Amino acid sequence: MFIYHSEQIHSEFANKKGRTKVHSVSIKGKKGTKSVIVYNRSGKMTKKSSKPLTTKEIECIRTCKFIPGLFKDCTTCIKKD
Repeated sequence: MFIYHSEQIHSEFANKKGRTKVHSVSIKGKKGTKSVIVYNRSGKMTKKSSKPLTTKEIECIRTCKFIPGLFKDCTTCIKKD
């Protein structure tokens, strides 16, 4: 069984507002999800978007290929700021 988990943490400090974005990918077997979570300065989760991975994306991750724009559809859901 193929198990994979990856997280990227991006911190932004602009206009005296600090926030942190966490991009994560989880795969277990043949199914997987991608998500974007936004935390405010105090650490409270303010926004979350999660989508299932396609079979093509899972195969690219298994073979260690770069996928440009993987989180693009997740970030458009939470962009309404």
